[in-house]
Amino acid sequence: MPISRIIWFVSVLILFSVASFTANGELVGYWSFDKENGVTDLTGNGHDGIIHGNPEFVEGKIGEALEFNGATDYVAIPDHKAISELEALSMAAWIQPKKLGAWVAVLEKGIHLNWSYGFFIEPDGTLSFEVSTGPANNLVCCVGNVALKIDQWYHIFGSYDGKSVKAYVDGKLEGEMAGNDAVHITEGLPFTIGSRNGQNFFAGVVDEVAFWDEAITVEESMNPSPVQPKGKLTTTWGKLKTRH
Repeated sequence: MPISRIIWFVSVLILFSVASFTANGELVGYWSFDKENGVTDLTGNGHDGIIHGNPEFVEGKIGEALEFNGATDYVAIPDHKAISELEALSMAAWIQPKKLGAWVAVLEKGIHLNWSYGFFIEPDGTLSFEVSTGPANNLVCCVGNVALKIDQWYHIFGSYDGKSVKAYVDGKLEGEMAGNDAVHITEGLPFTIGSRNGQNFFAGVVDEVAFWDEAITVEESMNPSPVQPKGKLTTTWGKLKTRH
């Protein structure tokens, strides 16, 4: 067998192994919001989004992103046990506010008085991360001290490990609060990006949304490798197969 053929075969095996690890890891959903991918879940887990309104593809933090108008635009990820029946979770995104001054939902699963988790911007421009736990819907809320500014990019990250809720902005811990019990289940309600299920709309740009069913570290959430490899590997593998 020619050496080039052997190298290609080994490369494919490595790619397949890493891709399988990525798909079977703790990453539940990843939405790059690049124009070519739209609102498709790039993990391959099938949590594809549904667009409401007319959000526009614009320049993002990495590639393209979606800009929401703060009035009618949002993306809904249909309910599934993988994003609903949780003992722990982590979620991350890059956001760029275009308007501040009102209480809005950036990412949320739930509605008023029936929450699971979410990121919100308070009227004073600070970011909060909230997780509701147990059948009693006990709200555990972390409010940061960073006053967000219009047109500036921020990396937001929140986690819950069954013991505490933590909120980060640009890699810095901004809030922490003790909690316990499993995440409150909001059966039938979608995970929405850009609004609270069609209310309290966020005006701004959202990019690189990722969701894990474990409490990972903020460093892991900011490293592109846990988030992006599946799409890259698929593309690379496709090119290899085309060449050979």
